[in-house]
Amino acid sequence: MQAGDILMGYSPVSESTSVTISSPSRSPGPRPLQNGRSSGSLGSGDTAMTDAPYSNEGLASRACEKCRASKRKCDKKLPSCDRCRRLNAKCHYVQDPNFNNPNSNGAQVVFLHQSHSLASDILFRGAEPLEGIAVSQILSLISLDTTSGTPQHDYAHSIDLYFKLIHPWYGVVHPTLFYRQLPNMLGSAESRSSPDMESSPFSHSATDHQVATQKSQSSHAGSPELASKEFAVLVVLMNLTIRMRLTDAGEQHMFDETYRTVKRILALLLMVCADGPHPTVELVQCGALMALYEYGHGEIETAYQTLSQTAAVARVLGITATQKGESGIDDVPLTLQEEQQNCLWWGLFILEQFILQDDAMRHLPFVFESPSRTTLLPESQIMSPNPGNALHLTSTLSPRPTLPSGRLLTTEVEVGSQKLGSFQLSAKTASIFHRALSIDKERRKYPGEKPHMSAFNDLDTEIRMATKNLLAQSLDWETKLDCFAMLIGALFVLYTPFLAIIEHSTPAAIASDPELTIALTALRFACKMSSEISCKINLDFEPPSRSPAVLCAPAGASCYRVILAYACISRIFPEEQEACQKAITEKFESLWLFSFRWGFAEKMMRELEYRTGINRDHYLKNTSISPKARGLGYDYSQ
Repeated sequence: MQAGDILMGYSPVSESTSVTISSPSRSPGPRPLQNGRSSGSLGSGDTAMTDAPYSNEGLASRACEKCRASKRKCDKKLPSCDRCRRLNAKCHYVQDPNFNNPNSNGAQVVFLHQSHSLASDILFRGAEPLEGIAVSQILSLISLDTTSGTPQHDYAHSIDLYFKLIHPWYGVVHPTLFYRQLPNMLGSAESRSSPDMESSPFSHSATDHQVATQKSQSSHAGSPELASKEFAVLVVLMNLTIRMRLTDAGEQHMFDETYRTVKRILALLLMVCADGPHPTVELVQCGALMALYEYGHGEIETAYQTLSQTAAVARVLGITATQKGESGIDDVPLTLQEEQQNCLWWGLFILEQFILQDDAMRHLPFVFESPSRTTLLPESQIMSPNPGNALHLTSTLSPRPTLPSGRLLTTEVEVGSQKLGSFQLSAKTASIFHRALSIDKERRKYPGEKPHMSAFNDLDTEIRMATKNLLAQSLDWETKLDCFAMLIGALFVLYTPFLAIIEHSTPAAIASDPELTIALTALRFACKMSSEISCKINLDFEPPSRSPAVLCAPAGASCYRVILAYACISRIFPEEQEACQKAITEKFESLWLFSFRWGFAEKMMRELEYRTGINRDHYLKNTSISPKARGLGYDYSQ
């Protein structure tokens, strides 16, 4: 993705817009009127906006934008007119260019110079976010999306696919609450609208559409209409996350116009919630899915920025890690809303750990607090297909069968001692991974010093036991891949600093140094576990009928480290070169397989070629894994 694409995603100003800021203390006020207008005013294609355009009487110089759009009388009171206050709407005034402000210390004015009318920009059509856009128009982004690797489908099908492919390992959307809200939030989208309403709203059209009244049971106190639109954006993001990157039809561009449009809408919503309507849980869920999408396709820095913005909104809503015993009684089950908030916090936390394991991101601070021994693991629900191999909106809910409803497990539970659900395992292994990253951050404060192994002996033991227990009980590999990746990644975080020392040591010197011996043993253990998993996964996905759509985004992250470690071991121990080359081949095949689904795998292979000169073609020349048929991952019969 080009840098321009990223920047556009974080600014509601369109690419044809330039911004200049004028401060009254540094620039003169409007000059006298010439030919009926001020010589200092803007042209017909320009607009001036100010936070508080006061008149001499303490009122705004003209009606607010909401009253003007509705053609209602406005009392022009500041900071909000009585009508907007009564409707609980955001009141917004635009500076009258012909109004002479006598106050030299007035509010700062922002001039937006555009080549086209500002009213034609989707994000500036009204005083409220997304005013003038209907829910059905937002959902039309799904039918316009041609890069998902599947025949065009409606939003209901996208929802089904999301809960089948993403939810088992990234449960940020609570299915019970989601389906409970769905009819009210998107009910009006089912009804057919006028032809103008069905046209795409994301082109620069001079025609503004009326917003249909949306009924909502959302907790959004400000505007049910806006809550319905945020819910629609969430559905569109569900569709984004199920996209296939590479099929037999060719490579798809993942950061296309659909992504950029959704990104701009989300950026606006995240921005206005700071001083606008109270945010909704759906907005945080949107940020979680957008950050996952960006991370999964290789834009790690952008994902971290999105995650940080989303975390700020989550804090406004009070979404934090839930602690056992907060209600005063340890084993009282959580309400559905409490479950949802806990699952959402864990999803954001898990994604943060994967982002921060990247070398380029290690210097960045943690966004979320560390879970404690009393932090509750998520109790999300799973989706079960019906006997007809199709998922239906009203019959997909089934409680997780592995745990009694009144028993709450915390991060203190050991892997293997209790039967955990897939998302609970993800949360538990993420908490282990986080401890390894915390240790790495501490020792980075003292560069050049040899790491002290005594600082993480207990953690090393816990990681190895968890990995072995997970291997012993795992039958559904696809839902555990992110757990293996986190445990293996934790070992690499702890012991990679020893790798440079090992590479410059002789085998005899390594054998005589207990710490180097332990470090090498740990790295070999991590490499061996990762290679065995790759062999299993590669074998399972060799048949052309097996789709990589089920692969989770973070699972391939450890392949990069393993390949570098095997390359180092083969240089230290030449007699192991053949075995190392075979293992590297397995890991490249895994990356090749993951690149069908997620772009980050392709980025890793390019990085390996750039940093080490390893030629992927050499290791993939005999592979039988090839891009799958377009739409394969979206056929429930496969």
